[in-house]
Amino acid sequence: MAAKSNLMDSIENPNGRVSVKLQRNYFSKDSSDKYVGRIVRNTHTVGNVIQLVANKVPQLDIGTVYSVCDAFEKVITESLGGGNSVNCLNLGVFYIACKGSTDGSSFSPNITVKFIPSELTKSAISNVTVEHESYSEPAATISRIVDIDSGDDDGNLSLNGSVQILGKKLLIGGEGGGIWFAPATGETASIDESGTDWIPVTAKLSVNKPGTLLFPLPKSLSAGTYRIVLKTRCTSNLKYKRKELVSTVSDAVEIK
Repeated sequence: MAAKSNLMDSIENPNGRVSVKLQRNYFSKDSSDKYVGRIVRNTHTVGNVIQLVANKVPQLDIGTVYSVCDAFEKVITESLGGGNSVNCLNLGVFYIACKGSTDGSSFSPNITVKFIPSELTKSAISNVTVEHESYSEPAATISRIVDIDSGDDDGNLSLNGSVQILGKKLLIGGEGGGIWFAPATGETASIDESGTDWIPVTAKLSVNKPGTLLFPLPKSLSAGTYRIVLKTRCTSNLKYKRKELVSTVSDAVEIK
């Protein structure tokens, strides 16, 4: 349990309102208007909870409340460790469950802990309302583009060299996925969105991970200004594919 120095942490009160982040659901059959939501959590710390309990029973000093809660924590974990399910003060039941699948003839399944909220717990949020919604698209984020020959990330890439792209959600895969160099023109480095003049990366990617891509530049590239276009149906795992392609376009780079 948290140290007693945390008991007086500030307690935020959202007044029965939560914020929700919505992201387009590319796994839906009709992803054009389907979103999945994620609540932005406002978490009470252990110290917050102990302080709130002490406020409910002012005849007890906070040290006593801490000791009782500490003992309660031990009872819960020791009961689970003994292979039991535990009713947590009518808030719900912690229970041991199998995790994933296994070849039952030769292996035992992995186990985990799950929680089933009680009707009391579920009814506690019946009046909670959504205060704010924000929308985001699951596009990749490019943080750095590194020229392997020089080690620089100043936007210059060596002709016939290799490039490393660092960021988030970069994993390339799925039908129509790939990497292209799109010729860029003008002061704003605009590209032809039809893709007719894009030059594909045909070599096998040396590294293809959500946070890192590493690959040689196409041999057909000539010196000039380009934007790197990434297209993928993957999330963070090659096994899971979105229904639609997600595209990301880099800042302009110079091939020299």
